[in-house]
Amino acid sequence: MKNNTFIFDVNKITDFVFSNQNERTSDVEITENYVYDTEKDKMMPNTREVKEVKVNDYTGQNTIRYDLVKTFIEILDAVEDPKVMSLGQQITYNTMQAYELIKDIKDSDNE
Repeated sequence: MKNNTFIFDVNKITDFVFSNQNERTSDVEITENYVYDTEKDKMMPNTREVKEVKVNDYTGQNTIRYDLVKTFIEILDAVEDPKVMSLGQQITYNTMQAYELIKDIKDSDNE
């Protein structure tokens, strides 16, 4: 961090945390009804209903991404002297800058 004019790009962070693929998860529920067949002396299938529900559930993925960004912010918050950062702090800073999760305030359009 050569200067202290960086800000978090909230829009990019939000896009990163909540970005969802087009895939949907699906749950399948199968309900079978049986009737007793007295001639064969056993239960026999009568009806079968298959119900499939497709949903977009990215709770786990979003939680992981949120925790990742939160940890990155905490790591950067712990930097006391930008000239003397630990390897982890440097990697965090470089990662956030490369993914444009932080940017120079001069480049901000006051979004």
